[in-house]
Amino acid sequence: MGIILSGAMLQAQNVGTVDLIEICDDSLGEVEEFLGEKSWYFIAAADEEENVFANARFVFDRPNFKPTTSASYFITYYHSEIKNARAVQIAFKVKQTYENFMDQIKSLKYKLVSSKPMDGSIRKVYKRGYQYIEVTIPSDFKGANTYKMLFARKSSYKKIRGL
Repeated sequence: MGIILSGAMLQAQNVGTVDLIEICDDSLGEVEEFLGEKSWYFIAAADEEENVFANARFVFDRPNFKPTTSASYFITYYHSEIKNARAVQIAFKVKQTYENFMDQIKSLKYKLVSSKPMDGSIRKVYKRGYQYIEVTIPSDFKGANTYKMLFARKSSYKKIRGL
C-alpha cells in the first residue's frame, strides 16, 4: 500500500520547489511551455489592472477541466508590467504534498523569517538569498481549504505583498 501511495504522490506532484523557484522569473510563454510539458493545462487568465497583477492559471492533469469541477493541484503565474514583478503560486489540498514541499524547502536551507495568522490561516515566510517562499497553511483542514506556496524574488515579493 505504501508503495502505491508513494507513487501516486510522485505522479501528482511532478513539479518541485526547485522547478517553481526557477520559473518564477520566467515569461508567461516560458512558464506555459514548461508546465505544458509536465501535464499542466492552461485554464484561465486575467489582464493586469491598476492594483491587480495579471495572472494565468494552470491545472494538473485535467485537460478537460471545467470551472464547475474540482482538482487537487493549481499553479498561478502572476505578472505585473506596471510594478515589474513576477511570481508563481502552487495551491493544493493534499497534506502529503505539503509535507513533501516542506522537506524540499528545508533541504534547500531556506530559513523561516516570519510567521503570523492571516485570514484564518498561518502564513510563514522562508528566505534564502534573494528568494522568498511564502507558505499558507489552512486552519481547519477538512478538504475544503487549500495549502498555498508563493515563490518570488525579494523585489517581486515585496511588490506583490505591498511591502
